[in-house]
Amino acid sequence: MICSICSDKAEGYHFGAISCAACGAFFRRSVSDQKVYACSNRTCNIAHDVKAKRSSGHYHQSSTSLYRTMNQSSILLIDQIIGFRRNIAAERPGFEAMRGPINRANLMVFLHQDYENVKRIAARCPLFMQIIENLNTPFGSQQKASQRWEMEDPLRDIFLVVFVFEACCLTSSKGGVQLDRLVLPNLMFVDLSEHAFIEFLQFEPPSESARNVHNAFSFLVQLAARSFQSANFDESFLAVLLYTVLTETVPLSFRHRFAEVNRESLLADLNRVDPATGPQFHTITGHIHHGTRVFKDVISGF
Repeated sequence: MICSICSDKAEGYHFGAISCAACGAFFRRSVSDQKVYACSNRTCNIAHDVKAKRSSGHYHQSSTSLYRTMNQSSILLIDQIIGFRRNIAAERPGFEAMRGPINRANLMVFLHQDYENVKRIAARCPLFMQIIENLNTPFGSQQKASQRWEMEDPLRDIFLVVFVFEACCLTSSKGGVQLDRLVLPNLMFVDLSEHAFIEFLQFEPPSESARNVHNAFSFLVQLAARSFQSANFDESFLAVLLYTVLTETVPLSFRHRFAEVNRESLLADLNRVDPATGPQFHTITGHIHHGTRVFKDVISGF
């Protein structure tokens, strides 16, 4: 028998459908853990008993309360972060139709193109003026950028954090039922199954470097993206999370003197609304920083 959801080998019927053990477990969690699955896409449009444990509109209420407890400058900052993420996404039109597996060469082409897009958007984004100062290389510079990803470059490091952050967000929602693929910001993906991963590496024979690449991508999928999936943050909470990792990424010599003040103010407001987000933020930021480092090591070797 074949699983009707993911096409793996099925083990029997789960909730009236032929499915494998992993898909059956997913369905069981979705039924029992209503605090995670009660509020689909943060719209609070639900199809089950609204009296279920932990209010179905919990995240919607938290988001609303977050804005109510913030001062105007913090609200403006969150809106700028949300606008920055949306502007980057708007620079990638038509990728939904292209969605499919990507190989190593195309990944590098996309990285360089996306880096230029982020630099151009950041040049006119007030958000970055509140994060970085004393930067000798302006965002709008037309000077040809180095193609070597291992070079120390604050702008490139910021881009990689944004890239990994968006990849983890998308992977958490589009990485498959069993979360076994890394979904990139252009909606193309790297499948972590053995045969598909060899194709991503363009049929290179298995080697120590290939295992390192697979381990790095597996970390992004199984730990970083899964932590996003468990937290299930809405757009405003994700904005605070992105601002946190960005300000922590910029070296002290380049960091704006108000960046840490703004970050601590945002985190304090967040903790006031939902104290449980503190430990979650600490875990996810650690995953993003480590994931960015291993991803940088991988692409530096391509």
